[in-house]
Amino acid sequence: MKFFSIAKKDLKELLRDRRGLFFILLFPMFFMLIFGFAFGGMGQDNQPHNIAIINYDNGAILPGTGEHVNFGNNLTNQLKDAKYEESNVHIFNITKTTESKASSLMYHRDIDLELIIPSGFSQSIIDLKSMSQSGSITSLTTVNSSNKNTKSTLIIRGDTSYINFGTSQSILTSILAKMGNNIQGTTGAQVQDFIKTKIEGIGTKNLTTFDYMAPGIIVFAILMLAINVATILTREVENGTLNRLKLSKMTAFDFLFGGLLPWSLVVVAQVLILFAVALAIGFNYNGGLNSIILAVIVGVIGGIASISLGMIIAAFAKNPPQASQLGTLIAVPTSFIIGAFIQLPQVVLGNVMGQQFQIYDILPWTHVLTALRGVLTFGYGWNGIAYDVGWAVVLTVIIFAIGVFLFSRTRLSPENE
Repeated sequence: MKFFSIAKKDLKELLRDRRGLFFILLFPMFFMLIFGFAFGGMGQDNQPHNIAIINYDNGAILPGTGEHVNFGNNLTNQLKDAKYEESNVHIFNITKTTESKASSLMYHRDIDLELIIPSGFSQSIIDLKSMSQSGSITSLTTVNSSNKNTKSTLIIRGDTSYINFGTSQSILTSILAKMGNNIQGTTGAQVQDFIKTKIEGIGTKNLTTFDYMAPGIIVFAILMLAINVATILTREVENGTLNRLKLSKMTAFDFLFGGLLPWSLVVVAQVLILFAVALAIGFNYNGGLNSIILAVIVGVIGGIASISLGMIIAAFAKNPPQASQLGTLIAVPTSFIIGAFIQLPQVVLGNVMGQQFQIYDILPWTHVLTALRGVLTFGYGWNGIAYDVGWAVVLTVIIFAIGVFLFSRTRLSPENE
C-alpha cells in the first residue's frame, strides 16, 4: 500500500537528519530538567531558606539579678538552630549583617528576605515581664496600650513579588509565632502574640511579578540574536559570500568585529522598544534618563555576548536550518538558566569581591540581567551595577575571543576554501 511507502520514506528522512532528530528529542528534555531543578528540588524535599538578620537589639538588664540579656541574639540563635521536623536539615541559612549589605544580597537574590530586630526588643520583653508580675497586664492588648516604649515588632523586608520571599516569609512568621508562645512561658504573661511582624516591600513602589520579569524578557530577546547571527553567518558560508570576502584579504577579526556595529544597533532598538512596551502595559519604572542610558549600555554588552555565541554556533552548523535549531537549543534554555523567567536554586561556588559567585554567574547574561533589573526595576545607578557590569564585560570578551578563534579555524582558514 502506498501509505506504507510514504511512511518508510519519511522515516528514513527523519533518521537521516540526525541533528534535527537530536533537536526534537533533546529540546523538551532541557525544559524538564530546568523546571524540575527549579521547582522539584531535584529529589530534596527540604531546602534551607536564605535570610539575613540585622540585630539592632542593645540588650537589657534583668531586674533583681542584674544579668545582661539580649533576646535579639537569642532569637537569632533559635532561628539558626531551627530544623525541619524529623530531619537534620536546617530551615534557614542565616547571614548576620547590616541593612546596606542585606539590600545588596537581596538585589543579587542571595537571600530571600531580611529580618530586622529593633533596638528595644530585649527591654520590651523585660518590661512585659515586670508588668505581668505586678499584675498590671493580662494580655498583649493591654501591653501595647499601657507601655508606649514597647518595641517588639520585627520587620520582615523583601521583594514581595519574589516567589522565594513569599515562601520564606510564611515559614518565618509561623516560627516566630511559636517563639512568642515560648516567651509566654518564660515571662509568665499571656503574650502568645507578643512577637509582632511587619512586612516591608523594597523599592519606592509595590513591585509586581511583571516588574521582575520585564528585564528578563529584554535579555531573552537579546539572547535570541544568537540564533539570527548563527543563521546569517552559516548562510553566507553556504552561498559562497564568505569565500568572496576572503579574496579582499579580509582578516577574521575584521569580518567578525565589523559585524558587531549593526547588530549592536539592533540591540539598542530592542532595549528601547521593549522598555517602551513594558511601560505602556504597567511596568513600574523607578529610574530616570540616566537609568535608560545605563540599560542601553548593559544591553549592548549582552548583545555582543549573544553575537559571539552566534559565531560559535555558526562554526559548527553545516547549514542555516541546523544553525537555527542549534541556536534555539542553546539560547532558549540559557534564558531560563540565567533566571530570566524563573529563579533557580542557589548553587554557590564561592565568594568573589564580597559577593556570592554562583554557577550561573559564569554566563555573561546572568550579570546583564541582574544589572538591567537593578537600573530599571530598582532604580540603581552605576555604583549599584558596577560589579555585574564588570563581570559581564570580562565574560563577553572571553566568549568573543572563543567565537573569533573557532569561526576562523572552521570557516576562514585556507583549508576550508
